[in-house]
Amino acid sequence: MFKGRTLPIILFILVSVLLTNSRADAISSAVKAQNDYVYTLDNLRSIRILIENFGTQEQKTLYEELKVQFNSASEEFYAQNFISSYQKFYNVKERLIALMEILSDMYIKRTQEILDSTSKSSFDIIIKYGSKGGLKQYFTRPYNPVDEIKPYKEEEYHFFHDKEIIERYLKNGFKNLQSAKRILEDEDLKIIKNRKNKTSRNLDYTIDMYSKIIIYCRLGKQYGLEIHKLIKAHQIGDILKKYDLSGRSLDPIFDDRIPEEYKVDATDNLKLIYSIEKERLNSRYRNAR
Repeated sequence: MFKGRTLPIILFILVSVLLTNSRADAISSAVKAQNDYVYTLDNLRSIRILIENFGTQEQKTLYEELKVQFNSASEEFYAQNFISSYQKFYNVKERLIALMEILSDMYIKRTQEILDSTSKSSFDIIIKYGSKGGLKQYFTRPYNPVDEIKPYKEEEYHFFHDKEIIERYLKNGFKNLQSAKRILEDEDLKIIKNRKNKTSRNLDYTIDMYSKIIIYCRLGKQYGLEIHKLIKAHQIGDILKKYDLSGRSLDPIFDDRIPEEYKVDATDNLKLIYSIEKERLNSRYRNAR
């Protein structure tokens, strides 16, 4: 039996422990909700560019629904209902993963397409303008501009120097594409995707992996786009004149060395909105005429 002041002291200790644990739980929930708020907001901002540039109407609708869910979770967070907001942020991240999976697959396919569009021309240049390609020997032979025709075009002369750059770009482009594809084979990612009950950290890991795919694909696409620009380097003067531009203002939307169907990729690589850039192009073209 408890005697004297022993019982009040014990009760005081028990209450103190309970209050301490309660405060710790509250702090823990607050921290987790805060982390989820910042993390989810950053990803929604980043994915907006992808959706604006490449999203289908269905994907754009899903993104709008995600924003509504995020708003609801954020209101709970602002009201300091941390447990409720934490669960709502979890639901947002679950749906965000489904959207990012679709977009990642699309980015891989577009990267493959852009690199494939350059590979034939690149290998033709690498073979034709190499030291044993049969053209280099003509530089040391006398040339009569009246009676003879050059075996190569003037605008392609730079390929004798740029072939190594083109080869390196092609190699790095496909290397980044393969890195993106390899992420899909990541064992941890496969395990998490097949797990029924996922933790919030599991969701973060999955989102981060899809984000890496986007990064690798953007790099891969950029190497392919740079090859297109190198192959048509002789067109720069005409392009600047067409749009009344200076050299430093040659943004992707004005750079006609890039095939029209890939200008959206070049714009997206700079994290710009293609529709806005397209309007800039139309306005500039009208003013230049």
